[in-house]
Amino acid sequence: MVEDQNSETVAIGVELVAAGWKLKTTILAPAGPRRLIQLLPLANALADAVTGMAERALEKQGEKISCRKGCAACCRSMVPISEVEARRLRELVESLPDPRRAQVVTRFAEVLCQLDEAGLLDKLRTREQWTDLENKKVQVEYFLQGIACPFLEDESCTIYGDRPASCREFLVTSPAEKCALPTNEEVRIVKLPFRVMSALARFDTGPATAERIRWVPLVLALEWAIEHPDTSAPRPGPELTRELFQHVADQEDVRVTFR
Repeated sequence: MVEDQNSETVAIGVELVAAGWKLKTTILAPAGPRRLIQLLPLANALADAVTGMAERALEKQGEKISCRKGCAACCRSMVPISEVEARRLRELVESLPDPRRAQVVTRFAEVLCQLDEAGLLDKLRTREQWTDLENKKVQVEYFLQGIACPFLEDESCTIYGDRPASCREFLVTSPAEKCALPTNEEVRIVKLPFRVMSALARFDTGPATAERIRWVPLVLALEWAIEHPDTSAPRPGPELTRELFQHVADQEDVRVTFR
């Protein structure tokens, strides 16, 4: 670990290795105390790097990612995000100028009303009690409502640069129209060596319950973040960065090495 010349960042060499896959890079981690929310740009960059590598590997096999602007079926699914991302979305909405902020807040409220009318809102608020079977059932019920993400406008994401890891990591190679049905077995989802969203969620879950990570439905992000403010103490940036990559390695058959 080498300290950067401006002493504001620390260079950490990282190597992630999985079956038939390797990522070797140097991360400039913030040197001073930070909260996890301040590492989200780094986490998003990692997610983009992995999906980019997956896309290039598919192209060598003659396949292409079929996701395009205007194809927004996934924006009507129940998007799971980590707790830190829920807090980040609230920060993002609060930073918007009026009347834009009021419009987005109203959209979130309208979505919750629609879910309540469909009998799904209480289920989403008690997701910790779900079994795997119930999880799949609610996902299908949610998708069939056709409720668009509050950030979706004209079939495009209005927070694309700040979108959560789950949105970045959901890619398909099948034709867009195949995504119209939630149980369509013809949808070919791109398999990634790991999920950054799951790594972020492990910060909140802890080792004892690592198989049942905590998450928040994107549509509940604002109300959840208001009810659960971040009370954690800042930690050294390099420590948080290393832990993020360690949580990546905790998911699958992935090995992480620091240099």
